[in-house]
Amino acid sequence: MNVDLPEPPVPAPRAERWRALGEETFDVCIVGGGVTGAGLALDLSLRGLKVAIVDRGDWCGATSSASSRLIHGGLRYLEHYEFGLVRESCLERARLMRNAAGLVWPETFAFPVHRGDRVGLLKLAAGLLLYTGVSLPVPLGLPGVLGPAGLRRRLPQIDAEGLRGAGTYLDGATDDARLGLATLRTAWLAGATGLSHVEAKVVREGTNGITIDLEDREGQLGAQHCQARAVALCGGPFTENLRARAGLEGRWIAATRGSHILVPREKLPTEGASIFTSKVDGRAMFLIPWPDLTAIGTTDLDADPDQPQKVTPEEVDYLLESANRLMPSAGLTREDVVSQWVGLRPLLAAHEEDPSARSREERVVREGALYTIAGGKLTGYRSMAEQLGARIAADLVGEGRLPDERRSKVHTGRRSPTRDQRLVGALDRPVGRPAWSKPGPHAEDDLARWARERRYGRYAELVARAVEGSPKLDVETHLAEVDWAWTYEDCRTAEDFLFRRTDVGYRRAAEVERSREWVQERLDALRD
Repeated sequence: MNVDLPEPPVPAPRAERWRALGEETFDVCIVGGGVTGAGLALDLSLRGLKVAIVDRGDWCGATSSASSRLIHGGLRYLEHYEFGLVRESCLERARLMRNAAGLVWPETFAFPVHRGDRVGLLKLAAGLLLYTGVSLPVPLGLPGVLGPAGLRRRLPQIDAEGLRGAGTYLDGATDDARLGLATLRTAWLAGATGLSHVEAKVVREGTNGITIDLEDREGQLGAQHCQARAVALCGGPFTENLRARAGLEGRWIAATRGSHILVPREKLPTEGASIFTSKVDGRAMFLIPWPDLTAIGTTDLDADPDQPQKVTPEEVDYLLESANRLMPSAGLTREDVVSQWVGLRPLLAAHEEDPSARSREERVVREGALYTIAGGKLTGYRSMAEQLGARIAADLVGEGRLPDERRSKVHTGRRSPTRDQRLVGALDRPVGRPAWSKPGPHAEDDLARWARERRYGRYAELVARAVEGSPKLDVETHLAEVDWAWTYEDCRTAEDFLFRRTDVGYRRAAEVERSREWVQERLDALRD
């Protein structure tokens, strides 16, 4: 089963979806609306199952909107001999380039090498050839080598002392929150019922299935019960908290913090992205171009998911020092930091001391009619969902938990329809590198156009026409985009809009606060 993509799909009214959650019996209820839950909702819906999905906050409101925004095989994981993980990620990268074209795009990476570095040019060249080899038969392109002069054209401020050159290769980039949202919107088209800002307070299994006690966190719809034949817990770093609500125990997660900072592109110009070894502590780090900013990341520190997460001054200093040691003439200081974000990696608990060395593999456990999935990485979310979706579908059919007339219609095979399902907003064919990946001054109209293209994909021109004459919130966004996000993208709060439907929240604090007031006023008017 595949679904056609209308122009553009509109979610059912919130009250109608809430009513369906209380009145219908679902085959599977997914608790957790990050990218893992979104991928599973799409997979199960395309298999012919009746699916509900809820999240206590916004869709992709935690880890799935706080990554490094890369769709990559994971070059650095080759050093830990995780060849299977890297190969699966490379194959998934190719699928996303096709099925989410425009929402996922290719990006060139340079890996600078200086004299005395732990990884020399020969070792790096061999690693890049291996990286390309494990991605066969769908590599993005061939790796290359740059001399010092060529690298300085890409990174004008790079430290020239002892510079040997760089290896280059292609990987992928995305807007993580919007990729997850596109997956969810496609699941809704396939028949899934989803509601954000709804909390699963208690999950309990009985003789007739599972009951989930739901509470509307917006305070308008109250509380009710949802009935399902199976439940999938997709809590990411909050997995243990969700399991406790279902009466389940056990240590699952050893979360780590990944902090990033954004600085103006004119302060840190780059041609494409870069991966480099920090001269502070030897960790692998990234420089990633945004339309008018450069992201520097990331840290990797132990974290407690139950505590509020905030980028610390020490982390900011570490990221700045790492960038400055690579490019001394940049002279970055705290005053150059436009904004910052921190996310939690839902890494599996293990005995590994080094947080950076913890596995990015996933784990799935079934306990009765409850399934828990945790771990993994953004690039592999579809594959994770495919494996769990096949298992849940086979269990429901094989154990006779579906009505007789529906069993033969459910797809239980290991190969999921999601392998060929284009996502809502995706273009018809893969795209090339975005124009804003190149350094230099850019006109406001160009920045706004590039922002729309990476947010909306095939709907970019529709949005452009919708915002004509609308007041600007900032250089990239118009007030009319709030209407679009409310109508088509299940946006409920100013935070939803500023940080996940757009990037406005990552501007200077004064601009963000000014935009927040306008956005909230508009959302309140739409709600009334």
